[in-house]
Amino acid sequence: MSDARPDPNRQPVKIQAGGVKKGKNQGLKVVTANDLLTGEVIYFTMDRQWSVSLDEAHAVEGQDALNLLTEAALDEATAVGPYLMDVEEDLSPSGRGRLRELIRETGPTIHPEFARAKGTVH
Repeated sequence: MSDARPDPNRQPVKIQAGGVKKGKNQGLKVVTANDLLTGEVIYFTMDRQWSVSLDEAHAVEGQDALNLLTEAALDEATAVGPYLMDVEEDLSPSGRGRLRELIRETGPTIHPEFARAKGTVH
C-alpha cells in the first residue's frame, strides 16, 4: 500500500453549490445564504451587498457564478452557508430547488404558526 498523500496545495477549494442540480456552470444562478444574526434568507446583489429581496439578487452564469459564490463566501460576518441557486430569467427559483427555496423563504410547512411573512424573522 502506498503511503503517498495528495499535496494539499494542489487540492481545489471545495465550493458548496447547495441545491444546484443542473451543474455548477449551467444555467442562470444567484447566490443565497442565511443572515448570521437573524437567520433570514438573503441574496448577494450586484453591488456585492446582501439583500432580503430576491428581486435585487445578481444573476450570473458559468464561471461568473462560481466566482460570485467564492466572493460571497468570504463574508462570514454576515452570511452563513452561501450557495448557488438555480433561477429563471425572472429570478424565480427553478428546477428541483424550487420547493426548498419556498420553504426557506416562508418557514416550516408542518407548523403554520411558525411561518413568516416575507422580510420578517421569528
